[in-house]
Amino acid sequence: MQFKPLANGKKAAIIVLPYLEKGTDTISPDLIDKCATLIKENREKADLVIAMSSWGYFREKKFLANPVIGETPPDILLGSGDGPGMSGNLAANGKTLWVRSYPTGKAVNRIDILQWPERSNDFKWSSGQNVKWFLQTLTDKLREEPEVAKLLNGISDDK
Repeated sequence: MQFKPLANGKKAAIIVLPYLEKGTDTISPDLIDKCATLIKENREKADLVIAMSSWGYFREKKFLANPVIGETPPDILLGSGDGPGMSGNLAANGKTLWVRSYPTGKAVNRIDILQWPERSNDFKWSSGQNVKWFLQTLTDKLREEPEVAKLLNGISDDK
């Protein structure tokens, strides 16, 4: 888990969900409880909780539909692994924006947060109201955005 400072004194907690072996769509109740606790603790410390997963589409879908996770879900789930890519979908009763990378690597998912998530039971993401998401295709004409490059500074892919 890592905290990343954001604009206006805000901060994001980035949680990497543990590796799961391929071959089953089951997620143990113990693992669900551990993830729920970690997400809940970080929702109290950060303005935005981002979970990153390599679990694949079907396990991520079950994870977000689990009632234990539904009580305090991550604000954003960045999914990957087996299954389809998707530019974005609202899950966990609208409390989580779930995006999945596409396998070709010729595009990136872009998320624009228009209003920070509230830590109330009533909060839900609403497309165009408090969040926007879309797929940004990567072409030679696309310039690097300095502010985004600054956000990624210091993040490594160490295993």
